[in-house]
Amino acid sequence: MDIDIDQIKIEVDWPILARLKDDLYPYEGYDHLRYTARALCMNEQGLFAFLHIMGEDLFGPRDHLETCGGGKEEGEMLDETLLREVKEELGYEAGDLTLIGSILDTYNLIHRITFSTFFFCRVNSKEKKAMHRTEEENILIKEVLWLDPLEALRRLENDAQSRVDILVQRRDAIAFRYFLENHTDLFK
Repeated sequence: MDIDIDQIKIEVDWPILARLKDDLYPYEGYDHLRYTARALCMNEQGLFAFLHIMGEDLFGPRDHLETCGGGKEEGEMLDETLLREVKEELGYEAGDLTLIGSILDTYNLIHRITFSTFFFCRVNSKEKKAMHRTEEENILIKEVLWLDPLEALRRLENDAQSRVDILVQRRDAIAFRYFLENHTDLFK
């Protein structure tokens, strides 16, 4: 399907924060739309969890920060996707979910449009359980970093090196900046 993301109509009751076009890989059209849930996940010290992704795959070399999250499975609601992903990738039970907003973006290399919905959530970092990461996640997730909000935003906005780093971090930086500017009541 050859769709312009500016023409996609998705009716939701929350803000669509951005529509981002992949301008770093050659465009060859899109053949699917993926719905994902992403976590702005805070612990009891006020630090936020970010996955440090490192390695190489179809997109080339990676060395970036990324919010926890992933694709919505058949029959799941987005909040259920978020709870599952936090448990699988971080090993925590998430609570106090607040929907923040969504970003629609494209990934030319894999012919995909993604509708990522961001949630704020809290975890108790003293109650870590077993993670259930996929084989690919075990390869690419180097570590989980717990970062101060301003340090996280600085790194998201400034530390991207490769093309895929830029695509992922600009998406997450927009959502995280919006959260910090509009939801200060949640992380006091």
